Amino acid sequence: MDRTWGEGVMRSVIAGSLQFLTDILPWVQRRSTYCSPLLGPRLDVAEVSDSKVKNRSIEKRAVKSGNKLDGLASVAAVRMPFYAIALVYLTLPNLPLLLSAGWLGVWPHGYINLEFLLIGALGFFLPRSAIFALFCVELLADYIYIVCYAYQFSLENLASSLRYLSVLPRDRVAEGLAFVPVVLLVCAILASVRPLPQLRRRAAGGLLAVFALLIPLDILSGQNPLWHKGDVALIPFRIARSPILSLVLREFRNYKMNEAWRHAENVSVPSASAGAISFVDGRARSEEAPNVVLILVESWGLALDPHLAVSLTAAYDDPRISRKFQISYGSVPFTGLTLPGEARELCHSTLGFGILRASGETARQCMPAYFHARGYQNIAIHGYVGQMYNRNALYPNLGFDQEWFGPDLRTLGLPDCRGAFPGICDASIASWIGTSLLDEDQGKPRFIYWVTLNSHLPIPASPDLPDEGVCATQPALSNSPALCSWFRLVRAVHQAVQQAALGPSARPTVFLLVGDHAPPFGEPQLRDMFSSTQVPYLLLTPLADSSR
Repeated sequence: MDRTWGEGVMRSVIAGSLQFLTDILPWVQRRSTYCSPLLGPRLDVAEVSDSKVKNRSIEKRAVKSGNKLDGLASVAAVRMPFYAIALVYLTLPNLPLLLSAGWLGVWPHGYINLEFLLIGALGFFLPRSAIFALFCVELLADYIYIVCYAYQFSLENLASSLRYLSVLPRDRVAEGLAFVPVVLLVCAILASVRPLPQLRRRAAGGLLAVFALLIPLDILSGQNPLWHKGDVALIPFRIARSPILSLVLREFRNYKMNEAWRHAENVSVPSASAGAISFVDGRARSEEAPNVVLILVESWGLALDPHLAVSLTAAYDDPRISRKFQISYGSVPFTGLTLPGEARELCHSTLGFGILRASGETARQCMPAYFHARGYQNIAIHGYVGQMYNRNALYPNLGFDQEWFGPDLRTLGLPDCRGAFPGICDASIASWIGTSLLDEDQGKPRFIYWVTLNSHLPIPASPDLPDEGVCATQPALSNSPALCSWFRLVRAVHQAVQQAALGPSARPTVFLLVGDHAPPFGEPQLRDMFSSTQVPYLLLTPLADSSR
C-alpha cells in the first residue's frame, strides 16, 4: 500500500465518517431521551413511550436533575441495530487520528483499535460519564502510541520532548489544539451510542465476538504485541492495534534495556566517527592536521534496495572527487532517533537521551575533547533553534567552542526551508561551511559538527528544491510521494556536500556523513524498505597528493 493509495483511503474514510455523523445525529436527537449522556442519570429509549405525558415527565426530571437540552447533552441512548453499533466502534475512533495524520506526520499503526471494542462492550453497563472518560483516555493513549511507535520514543522520551513545544511554530501548535474538540466530540458520540437494556448483553457479546475475530488476523500480520513469530507476516499490513497494551509492553522492554545500560554505565558502541579519528591518528606528526567535518544526516536510513541506496550518493561518483579523496562506504548499528545518534557519533556511546545530562567525565570521552587536545577549534551547527533538546546548553557542555543555530545563520542571510521544523536550508549550510569555515585559515584546524534538518519527517510533499524529475526514473519513488520527497531532500544534502568538498579549503579536510536513524515513515511498507538496525555512512579522506 503506497502513500497515494493510503491518502485516498483516508479521504474516503473521513468523508464517510463525516457523512455518517451528519446522517445519524438528527436521528439520535429524535430518538433520544432528554437526559445528558455525560452528567445525568441514564434514561434509555425503552423507558420512553410515545405519549406526550411521559415526554413531559422525562423533561421535568431532566430539568430537575440540572441537565440542559442543547448541544451534545441532548444526545443519549438510541435504538440502533447491532451491526450499526459495531460499525460505529470500528470506524469512528479512527476519525481524529486520520484527520490529524498530516499534522503529526504519522498514521495509526493498525486500522482497528481493539481496546475501543472492549471499552464499548463494558460501557453498555456503565454510566455515560464513566465511559466518556474511558474513551478520552483511550484516544489519548492512541495518540501517544502512534507517536512513540513512529519515532521510537519511550514514554520518558516523549515526556521530555513536550517541554520543547514552546519552540515549535505557533501555527503547528494551533493546528494540534484544533483536534481537541474533535476528540471530545467523538468520545461524546461513542458514549451516547448504546442498545436498549434488553439487548445490552447481546450487543456486548457481539463486540466481543468481533474482538475475538480480529485477534488471529492481527497475529497473522506478525505485529501482535503479545504473540508473534520472528519477522513472518502473512498479512502485509497491520489489521488491529492495542495502544495501552502496546505502550505497557514497550515500557517494560525499555525498562529492562535501560536497567542493562545503567549497570553497564557509559557503554561504547560502534560509530562511523571512529573512522575519522583513525585517519587523524594515522597521519604523521609532520603532516598538516586536517579539518574534520562530521555531518549527521537526518533520517538517512540504509535502503534495502541497492539501486535506491546508490542513487542517493551518486554525486560522489564524480571523477573530481576520486582524484581528491579516498571514498569509503559502510554502515553502523543505530538505536532510537536523533539524540541517540548524536551520542553514538560524538561520544561513541549508548547514552541516548542521557547525553543531555552528560557529566564532565563523560564529556571528556567525546570527540570535542579529543580534538581540543590536538589544538582544534570545535564548531557545532544546527539549522533550527538551539532550545530544541537544549542543544544550546548541550554543545558547550560537550566542549564546542562555537554554536550556530537557525537565528544566527539567518543573520548571515541564509534562507529558510519548509518542513516539520522550518529552519535554514541544508544546502545553504553546506555551501556556507565550504566557503566561510573551510576556506578561512584561522591558524588551527577545525572540527565542524552539523546536524541536518530538512529531511525530518513529516516532510513537505513539495520540498523547496528544484524538480529534476528524478522520482519518475525509479518506480519505488514514483509510486510514493512521501518516499520521493525524502529521497530528494537527502540527496540534496549529498549534492551540496559534494560541492563543498570540491571547493578550495585552507587545509586538507575529512568529510564524514552518517545517518542518525531510519526514516520513521508511518506506513509499514515504507518502513520495511530500510534496515531497522543499521544506518549508512560515507567517509571522504583527502589523498596525500591531492590539491586543495
